[in-house]
Amino acid sequence: MKLKLVLLPALLSLSTALGALAIEKTSLFFYGQNDVHGGTAIVRETGHVDAYGGASVEAHDQSVIKAYDTSTVMAYGHTQVHANADVKVKAFDNCRVFAHNKSDIDAAGNAYVQADGFSVVMGHGNCNITGAGNATIKAYDDSTVFAAGKCKVECYGNANVLALGDVTVIAKDSSNVRAYGNTIVTASDSATVDAFDNAKVTATKTAHVEVHDAAKVNIGG
Repeated sequence: MKLKLVLLPALLSLSTALGALAIEKTSLFFYGQNDVHGGTAIVRETGHVDAYGGASVEAHDQSVIKAYDTSTVMAYGHTQVHANADVKVKAFDNCRVFAHNKSDIDAAGNAYVQADGFSVVMGHGNCNITGAGNATIKAYDDSTVFAAGKCKVECYGNANVLALGDVTVIAKDSSNVRAYGNTIVTASDSATVDAFDNAKVTATKTAHVEVHDAAKVNIGG
């Protein structure tokens, strides 16, 4: 009887330890459709993963990730990521990211990002970003942005922005903006702005502004 009493706690302890190891393990996928609920996963080659909960995914090659809830994704190569809810993504190389809801995207290299909803995008390097809805975009270096709807855009470095609709743009450094529709632009430093339609521009004397159609400019500072 004493032996049984000693063995029972030991077995329970071992079971708990094995359970902890199972929770902490990293799943590895190379192909097919897979679901991940929490935990950590690495996806390579042509693997497809749907990530839920607080899952953490590292994706490479031609993999496809659909992420939900508060999942996080690190994407490399030619990975395609569909980010929903409050997902956070860091994308490099030639990744393609489709951002929805309140997802948060940090993209670098030659990554392409298509954002809508209230998603937030930060682009570095030679990123190509398309924004719609109420997306917020910050573009650095040589990034290119096409923004429509009610997007808010900040551009720095040598970033290029084409804005159409009710977009709001803050242009600094040597960035270049072409504004159409009812776009509102605030330009400073050596930024260049070409304004068309009913666009409105407020600029410092150091910025370069040309207005066309019914566009208006106010130069100060």
